[in-house]
Amino acid sequence: MHLHCFFFSGDYVNYKSKYISSAFLLLLTSIIVKIIGAFYKIPLTSFIGAVGRGYFATAYNLYMPIHAVIMGAFPIALSRVTGKYNAKNNTEALGSLKIGANRLFFKIGIIGTVLMLILAAPYCNLIASSPKSIYSVLALAPSILFSALAASYRGYYEGFMNMRPTSFSQTLEALFKLVFGLIFARLIMRYLYTSYLATGFVMGEQASGEEEALALIYPITSAGAMLGVTLGCIVSCIYVFLYHQINKPECCAKRYSNSGKYESELLRFSYPVMLSCAIQSVFQFLDSASVQGALSLISRQDLANAYSESLAVSGVSSDDIVTYVYGMLSSAADFKNLVPGITMALGVCAVPAISSAFESQNRGQMNMLINSLYKYTSVISVAGGVLIAVNSEDILKLFYQNSAPDIVIACKELIKYFALSVPLYSLAGASVFCVQAIGIPKKTVLPYVFSGIIRVVLNILLVSNERYILFGSVISGAAGFYIMFIFNTRTVKKAAKAKINIKNAYIKPVFVGIITYILGEYFICGINILSNPAINLLIKVAVLSIVYCILCFLFKLFSFKEIFCMFKIKKMA
Repeated sequence: MHLHCFFFSGDYVNYKSKYISSAFLLLLTSIIVKIIGAFYKIPLTSFIGAVGRGYFATAYNLYMPIHAVIMGAFPIALSRVTGKYNAKNNTEALGSLKIGANRLFFKIGIIGTVLMLILAAPYCNLIASSPKSIYSVLALAPSILFSALAASYRGYYEGFMNMRPTSFSQTLEALFKLVFGLIFARLIMRYLYTSYLATGFVMGEQASGEEEALALIYPITSAGAMLGVTLGCIVSCIYVFLYHQINKPECCAKRYSNSGKYESELLRFSYPVMLSCAIQSVFQFLDSASVQGALSLISRQDLANAYSESLAVSGVSSDDIVTYVYGMLSSAADFKNLVPGITMALGVCAVPAISSAFESQNRGQMNMLINSLYKYTSVISVAGGVLIAVNSEDILKLFYQNSAPDIVIACKELIKYFALSVPLYSLAGASVFCVQAIGIPKKTVLPYVFSGIIRVVLNILLVSNERYILFGSVISGAAGFYIMFIFNTRTVKKAAKAKINIKNAYIKPVFVGIITYILGEYFICGINILSNPAINLLIKVAVLSIVYCILCFLFKLFSFKEIFCMFKIKKMA
């Protein structure tokens, strides 16, 4: 069935239903992708250890700023501009826009890939002080091009509030990354380790013992895992291209000669978003770099004393202790980023919807959408944070007890405190999407700057203090993203004259979360009905989830009508 360009026709109730159902589809996909990601990174960590995760994280530290600028700015711009012309039923603009977007996204994909290749050696050698990470960076670089090409289709269809291309392509990307990333990593590990046992050499270098051999193997194994990431991006790109050929909107059936005009419009709107994303990425990089720098300021003996219990289990050499501790932070971040990565789906859906309501000056509809975004983000992030915080040790034991028990020892408290702070990360992200949706993305620049400065300063002060170490990163992150959330929310209220229902958006979800956490920490976490730890964990999560949902209904955060709308995914016509 072809997707018609006149999507926004319909009454107010249907519009809200379409928003909720689209958001639910993307939210469900995000959960699936995050679960797949966990099944990718957790076994991978058992292959390459915390040191290998350090190489893995170092490569991502260079990749993410470039990727975030491209994927954070241009798809959002495309989604918003598509939503604007769709609301006006301008089929010629929509057709020309797609042609212009294809050209633009190809250009920025090439630029991003080349930039990463150029920066690989200087970054690994001079900044990260991890020369062996270059193999992972080179394996990851081509994924930027294919991510950009796929985004030219995802962002376009998101402008029609059609989240199916995004949902299915993200799932395919995650699956291929999981399967082939682990296969490549395992095969490389097996081949190189067998070669060492037979010859005493690894990649032409002689290893005096197993510890030295593994130090040579881990960088190559990490690069093999990155090849799986690149392959997943290629498959995702192929899928959205085929989807577009089969389900091409009627407005794309003709070729228009003025596509350059809309390519320029995309660039104009993208510039402030790109600037804010660039600043965010720079400070994200500085955030990570300041943690690494602060760790290097601590004496190795103090680090060894702080992590003596986990080091006794891991057997990591003293030369790798800083990389090891940073690898622990990377392992904890897998769980910290889980919930904000899921709630981001709500913001992606909200941008074209809020943009359309704002452009048509429908204040009632705009307020409904903004308040829905804030409320659902709060409810989901608080729930996710509580579930992870209460069960942090059990979750780590489930995945790492047999393969990497040192991670359980070092990360169980760290993950708990990160989990309790994730609503701030999620709400900060939601507030950024709202500012972008009302067409003033440049207003997000200052909050990013303040947030970044606070995080970097607190990292230097707290992480370098042997009393805090990695817990200093928890404090700095919570403080920085709280500032970002407050700044952006004030901007939305002032610029769009939006009225935020503070009680439903913040107060009730937090209160429900506190009650659930207390019940979970003092009553539910002691449940051990069966000898199987996985089943016990599922039972605890299920009981906590039921308690949380009951409290949400009691405090009138949810209604049965809203739940029904989530499953009412209508045909786009």
